Amino acid sequence: MMSNVGTVLRALIDLLLFFRRRRRRIIKASEEHFSANYPNVRTVAIKKTSSSLGIMIIEGKHAEVGQGIFISDIQEGSSAQKAGLEIGEMILAVNKDSLVGSNYDTAANLLKRTEGLVTLVVSNPSKKDPSRSQTPTVSSTSNNVPDTKSQGLKTSTTPSRPTTPVPEPAADPLTCSIIPGRETNLELNTNNETLGIFIIGGKDTVINDGIILMEVYPGGAADKDGRLQPGDQILEVNGASLRDCSSTTASQALRQALPKMKITVFRPNNLEYVPIEVELVKKPGKGLGLSVVGRKSGKGVYIADIVPGGTAEADGKITRGDLLVSVNGQNVENVTSEEAGAILKTVTGRVVLKLNRYKPSTTKVAS
Repeated sequence: MMSNVGTVLRALIDLLLFFRRRRRRIIKASEEHFSANYPNVRTVAIKKTSSSLGIMIIEGKHAEVGQGIFISDIQEGSSAQKAGLEIGEMILAVNKDSLVGSNYDTAANLLKRTEGLVTLVVSNPSKKDPSRSQTPTVSSTSNNVPDTKSQGLKTSTTPSRPTTPVPEPAADPLTCSIIPGRETNLELNTNNETLGIFIIGGKDTVINDGIILMEVYPGGAADKDGRLQPGDQILEVNGASLRDCSSTTASQALRQALPKMKITVFRPNNLEYVPIEVELVKKPGKGLGLSVVGRKSGKGVYIADIVPGGTAEADGKITRGDLLVSVNGQNVENVTSEEAGAILKTVTGRVVLKLNRYKPSTTKVAS
């Protein structure tokens, strides 16, 4: 009897060892598969002890690895932090299920369903690969947040120079000013408050080539920091690119309430606008289907919302964030929201609206 028990136990142990060896081979093959297209691929095992792994993710785009799911924040003391995950890493697979080509909802649902020991295959596109370095004594000191600007930098190999020139020290992101015409990396101490901003744009909107800051609300974290202003283009948030994302993805990234936020912005030398002229017909007893709000940062009003099923939505030319210039030839650039609202309510019949729309700058000079 004891002999039979021992035989069964040995068989179970052999079976367990077999599956462990098989699992290692699968993980290794997975890493090798991804390594052909992604830099610094590694596998991280996390023990999920609660309902959360302790990471926040965002759907974004990185200049080197393209569209994907990136880690935007890691909770202090979480299993993810203990396992060594880093902000800015791209998640390639979860328990052998590939996330390449997946959207935010798919990735979030997959991560929520995981239990026990969770295996992630990740890539760090911003971290230098030591195996490719010609100078093994230089170690990486990257903060592991993707920085698309650094991808174009090359080490000087000119024979006449005995050493590589030392670059200028990077500006302190906590205190540096935003320089027009250049990308600027900012770090805001938000103390778990939201930024308090209103943004427009996204690839699913008529402003499909950028995310533009429209308004900084008084009392919010961005207002307290004092550096962001309307017209700034937001390029990255916590290492995830917003250069080619939807308005929903951008909103999710910017609404996070974290101890601090890392943001890359571009401030054009001169704000550019696209003039819009719209002709609507206002029927008796009905509105134009527009909601306007006065600017907090100056005079004038902008379109805060388009009423579903209204005349403006049916026309389709106006979008949130458009600045109202005139109504039937009457200039409203310096009026309050109450005055603009009264004008829009009293007009009847054929109504001609002129508006200005922020135009994302196409010329960016890397800092």
